[in-house]
Amino acid sequence: MNKQKYFIYTGNAYPHKNLGRLIDATTSLKVKLKIVSGRNIFISRLEKIIKNKKAQNYVDILGFVNDKYLEKLYKNSIAFVFPTLTEGFGLPPMEAINAGTLAVVSDIPVLKEVYAESVFYFDPLNVNSIKVALENVLKMNDNERKLIIEKSQEFLKRYSWLKMAKETLKIYESVV
Repeated sequence: MNKQKYFIYTGNAYPHKNLGRLIDATTSLKVKLKIVSGRNIFISRLEKIIKNKKAQNYVDILGFVNDKYLEKLYKNSIAFVFPTLTEGFGLPPMEAINAGTLAVVSDIPVLKEVYAESVFYFDPLNVNSIKVALENVLKMNDNERKLIIEKSQEFLKRYSWLKMAKETLKIYESVV
């Protein structure tokens, strides 16, 4: 795997994911952004945006990748960035943290409720805010990074698919 520093985004490229502003922020920092997303009409639209912004040298659209490669991408990234404008819950930052990287996310209410102090936040409507958050992560030394990642992974232990399934089953049983 190339040792060039990069940020990563995974997920679809729907307009509310706000990838245009993320591209502006990473391009202004002259840092690579790798986007992992299945090919569809929104990726075609995103490719046009990248071309119009003359960001081809800074953005790689990888398409779909297998889980093993995705874990390597997360682990070797500077951080996972989630510039979304709206979410129901926001699982991708959990996946990234679990794989061993930092998460830098929109300061929208749902993400603040879910992630509390385990991630770094920015105003998703402000390119400069995104840029400053990414710069702060870039400036971290290895020990600081490691401690924050460990703390974030500890935070993830409060969430469990098994626990959620049991609680959902209880709700169904109470209705029947």
